[in-house]
Amino acid sequence: MQDVMETRPEAAAQNAQAGALAVQQQGAIVGAAGALQPRQPSVIEAAIKAGASAAELREILALQRDLDNHQLALMRERRAMDEEDRKRAAELAFARDFAAFRGEAIVIPKTKEVDRGKAGSFIQAEYGVAAAMLSPALSRHGFSFRHDMKFGSKRWMTDGSESDIPWVYVTTYLAHRDGHTEVLDLEGPPGDLHANTPVQNMQATGSFLKRQGLFAITGTATQDEDDEGRMRRGRQRDGGDDQADPDNSLLGAGRAKALEGMAALTRWWSTLNPRQQKDLGTDFLQMRKAARRADEEAAARNQQGEAHE
Repeated sequence: MQDVMETRPEAAAQNAQAGALAVQQQGAIVGAAGALQPRQPSVIEAAIKAGASAAELREILALQRDLDNHQLALMRERRAMDEEDRKRAAELAFARDFAAFRGEAIVIPKTKEVDRGKAGSFIQAEYGVAAAMLSPALSRHGFSFRHDMKFGSKRWMTDGSESDIPWVYVTTYLAHRDGHTEVLDLEGPPGDLHANTPVQNMQATGSFLKRQGLFAITGTATQDEDDEGRMRRGRQRDGGDDQADPDNSLLGAGRAKALEGMAALTRWWSTLNPRQQKDLGTDFLQMRKAARRADEEAAARNQQGEAHE
């Protein structure tokens, strides 16, 4: 009896602890359930609960599917409209900033002389010079450019028969920071210089197309655009047709001054107006070469005279 009395307080304590734990667990469960929002039954669940037949359930499923497809179509249409708005805004930003870039009025000088022998000579702009002059201004207004160049082939008709001939393709991209990009495709046959390898001739055409593509897509001009006219006048002079060249008297005067040396030629050149200088721009390079030779010959004669003394 005494043993039973001694175990009762311990059992009571254990029961009290178990009860407290049960109360805590029940409170936690109630709190968690209160935090959860009750889930709304779906249309199908509601129909089943209401006792809908199989045919009615199939009809409800078809209606639900049509509704979902309609919502998806609306989302796609909204996304397409947003994309159109983005593209239009990018095009407007491109046009605005391109107008600002054109306001820089960059003109690329012609710095490289190309001598074609009897076909005449001319001065052309160099791609490296053009890129160096255009890149800072383009970058200031949010533009960048790049080229894709491909050496391939093209079907060509020669003497009534078709064949694949080497061909060069260059694509120029002018991209704006807001996402719009203009694209220009140019193509042409490789060069025909016998001293070059086939790859070098294709590279020469690629360089030409890159340069012309950059000028065209940026609307950039080069100095003295009418080189062909000057080449034609040069051929007329070479053929002895002095009457066909209105600048023949100026050309003769310049060549005469060139024989007197660089100082005399420079003084004579400064007396010409801008139009005359432009018309004789190509010939002036030849005059400068002649003037340098005259100075060198004069210096050599002076040295010989000093040696005899």
